[in-house]
Amino acid sequence: MYVELHAHSAFSFLDGASTPTELAAAAAAHGYPAFALTDHDGVWGSMEFAHACKGFGVRPITGAELTVGKSHLTLLVEDAVGYRNLCRLLTVAHAHTRDNTGRTSSQPWATLEQVEEHAEGLVCLSGCA
Repeated sequence: MYVELHAHSAFSFLDGASTPTELAAAAAAHGYPAFALTDHDGVWGSMEFAHACKGFGVRPITGAELTVGKSHLTLLVEDAVGYRNLCRLLTVAHAHTRDNTGRTSSQPWATLEQVEEHAEGLVCLSGCA
């Protein structure tokens, strides 16, 4: 039995092409019991994905690919504490993205120390470049 634990939707620009609903439908068509949506630095399509998965009988796994320094960590939510911690990490990652006089956006990022502080309830996958 296969479960995809690292997939990007169209909300991860230039990395994913399918909508969250299309991903849920494909997971069901392939007989996956569960599927993780892990968009870049956000849970952009997770609500749409969860609703679509319910209709297809697939267990949705909420997650995100968080930028940590110059690398990425894929973080998956185990429970309510994990969801809260993932949201906190994403907030921290985006908090400094407009800290300049021109208010132009920069890339979100978090530190490994911040991930360690908010690790409860999260599963961390390695292997992303």
